[in-house]
Amino acid sequence: MIATSTNYLALIENRPPGTVLMLSNVSWDEYEELLEELAEQPYYRLTYDTGKLEIMTVSSEHEGPAHLPPHLIAVIAEELDFDFLSRGSTTLRKQKRAKGTDPDDCYYFKEYKKISGKKRLDLSVDPPPDLAFEIDITSGSIPKFPIYAALGVPELWRHDGKQVQFYRLEDEDYYEIDASDLFPFLTPDVVLDFLEEGEAEGTIAMVKKFRKWVKANKT
Repeated sequence: MIATSTNYLALIENRPPGTVLMLSNVSWDEYEELLEELAEQPYYRLTYDTGKLEIMTVSSEHEGPAHLPPHLIAVIAEELDFDFLSRGSTTLRKQKRAKGTDPDDCYYFKEYKKISGKKRLDLSVDPPPDLAFEIDITSGSIPKFPIYAALGVPELWRHDGKQVQFYRLEDEDYYEIDASDLFPFLTPDVVLDFLEEGEAEGTIAMVKKFRKWVKANKT
């Protein structure tokens, strides 16, 4: 263990939930070692961009909404017979671009077999996920868009507690879109409606209603 990583750990210990720590002049090796140190602690999200490191301490306010979208993804994938693998908040990183981030969730659809069984992902050799999801309840994800672009993630969904937005990657920039590229009949407003349903009525009620909606609207 290197001394600087030990100091970083000391800095983030006992930080209150929902806080963000910004660090500068962090080397790639220090970033990777800190990832190893925090591998068994799911309460942090790390974002690295050419020496700058952001460490967010996850709060219950953030985690609540983050647990609902995977149920929607599972339903729509099943109804479309579209197999997939979720990699949750596993770190996505590419050393050549000196960028890495921990999404709130990410999904492989088209090339899920290529990452099956892998505990760590290196986007220098592994394909990027087809979809990443960011919850912006306590921390904004828009500054992370250039990182996702460098990693090559083609579609992003963002939920800030009030609205859901979809984005498509084009020439290393993200542009807001009216419907998902993966699921062309699915719009951000529909996802928001069902997430609000889940918060108000519970997960099972949300899943049942969403399944009926998908059956009626899938193309």
